Amino acid sequence: MRAMSPRISPPGHAPRTLHVSYARMLLSQLQQARPDLMAQLDADSLQHLDENDPLARCTLTQWHALLDQVEQMLGLPDLVPQLAEQFKPWHAGLLGFTLMTSGTVVEMATLLKRFHHLLNDVHRVERGLDGARFYLRLCHTSGEQSRRLARLSLSVWALRLRWLTGQPDLKLDVCFEGPAPNDAAPYRRIFGGTVRFDQPQDVMWGDASCVDLPIVSRDTASHSLLQSQALKQLEQLSRQEDRLVDKVQALIRSRLDSGGLSLEDIALALKMPARTLQRRLEEVGANFRWMVDEVRRTQAEHYLRETAVPLSELAVTLGFADHASFNRAFKRWTGMSPGAFRRTPLSQQDGSGLV
Repeated sequence: MRAMSPRISPPGHAPRTLHVSYARMLLSQLQQARPDLMAQLDADSLQHLDENDPLARCTLTQWHALLDQVEQMLGLPDLVPQLAEQFKPWHAGLLGFTLMTSGTVVEMATLLKRFHHLLNDVHRVERGLDGARFYLRLCHTSGEQSRRLARLSLSVWALRLRWLTGQPDLKLDVCFEGPAPNDAAPYRRIFGGTVRFDQPQDVMWGDASCVDLPIVSRDTASHSLLQSQALKQLEQLSRQEDRLVDKVQALIRSRLDSGGLSLEDIALALKMPARTLQRRLEEVGANFRWMVDEVRRTQAEHYLRETAVPLSELAVTLGFADHASFNRAFKRWTGMSPGAFRRTPLSQQDGSGLV
């Protein structure tokens, strides 16, 4: 089996974070299975048990380290399926209750996309229809990635979708990035449909008719209040985070096709010295050159999926000197050419990872 290590961004990118409930789940799993081993955990791990702040976060790096430690203590090479089985809507806090009082699956998916940042900022959610199927897809928000978190998220969604719709036999297909674990049977049991590994994206599929299924615990009166409170939490979380990175990213996006992409140009737009901007970015762990690269990649994938813009024109739109430069950069990002990426629809992805 190939090692499934997390894909971590180069130094200089703002660290990704998760809601503290992800750490609590790991501690709960260890406490239930081997309470005698809890004493071996360090104080930094145990502090999550006593965290009362509803917006408390841990970094993705911290969560990976704790997951590695708990898996080693329990002698389990892949704890993700068990964690998914343990995860209930209320583990997602206010967002969990908001989702479970939704009216239909499509309404729940829309809310998950809107409020997913409350759970983690490692991924953003896309949802939609592709022919006769609906999909929920996880997209990376930065170079700091986690295959295990993606597998946990999609597994939780599959299990909760059956529970919240009262459809225990609902079959779902799934594609995962990264190699298959030694034992893929738990994933086949969770999804009930086709499970593929070594795929270009993390995405779950189901029959399009599922989107209209009602949520059995729907509660219109409570839902409106809960959604309002979730919005307040999202706004509060946003205020807590440094928004400089978002402002710089927005300026980069607006200037891709018109030049003015140097650190000095962006600093001038923000009305601060370039050295001050560089220092403030470093303080939040960001790197300007890496940010430009990330924005270009995200925009490139969007245009290739959603538009028919000629590749030569797209290269100019993204601020590349010529088509060849764009082609080299895109191959570095994805391992394939822009043309190959555009010609490969999501519904016909390579199935070589079928298990």
